[in-house]
Amino acid sequence: MLSFLKKAKKNGKDTTVSSNQLFGQEETTTENKTVKPTLYFHPSWGAVAQEQKYIYQFLHKELPRLQEYQISLSGIEVEKRDNGYDVAVFVRSTVPKPISFEEVSLILLNKEKKLCARKTFNLSALGDIPANVNMPFIFTFEQETITDAELSQTDWELAFELESKHVLDLDPSWEAQLPEASKEALRNFVDNLTPPNDGEINFLGLQAARKENGDLHTTLLIRNGCKDNIQLEQLPLHIEDATGAIVVKGAFTLPNLEIKANTTKPWSFVFPASSILKEDMDLSSWKAFVPQD
Repeated sequence: MLSFLKKAKKNGKDTTVSSNQLFGQEETTTENKTVKPTLYFHPSWGAVAQEQKYIYQFLHKELPRLQEYQISLSGIEVEKRDNGYDVAVFVRSTVPKPISFEEVSLILLNKEKKLCARKTFNLSALGDIPANVNMPFIFTFEQETITDAELSQTDWELAFELESKHVLDLDPSWEAQLPEASKEALRNFVDNLTPPNDGEINFLGLQAARKENGDLHTTLLIRNGCKDNIQLEQLPLHIEDATGAIVVKGAFTLPNLEIKANTTKPWSFVFPASSILKEDMDLSSWKAFVPQD
């Protein structure tokens, strides 16, 4: 028995998505129609003790109404056990027909919105979940799915991790200095690129030019295909020109540069003349890469 069954109090917050976001199905709904789902226990739970039913019923009655065609995860309580988390929530549906889940990626966030756990659950065994219900359920996150972030005792959230579009993310300094037309051109350029593969981080050369003093000025797009933000502090970079020759090598100390999950960030790198390896470089095409040795 989870501790919340003795307290009759929710410690988690609610997260909500539309059924279209989750299932990709078109919705036909009455504008601003709200629904109060009924309490439903999944058959896999077997016989639920009467005391537990009373507690669930109490918590269920306290839940707010939802807009039609929404799926919500309403946090109840988290218990830490065996170096993992048991997360109790109401799975809430206001879809006016049964729904079924297959593989679902869920993230557990603390009250500072920091990622505490991530796991993909295969929920196909649940079968059809009836229309318009609040279904209590427990999701278990094992130790290997947990991050170093500390989970808060209250105001935590369990949320669906939806596929998001890969987008441009400008550093505040760039945001302040770039003209709006340049920002729009960058956004359009990034939108038309093939996104990096899942878990991939790569660099795409945008501009490169030699200056009168011999320095090589470059602008790169740093592309993060990971589901987590990354911090760059030390970055070795090589530049290869159109002939395939490495024309310059450099190592850069960065100001804790953060590249958010599934975003591209432009950044400029200046290679001093003393680091140039090939004076007659052909920059008609070029690429930047991090050396692997």
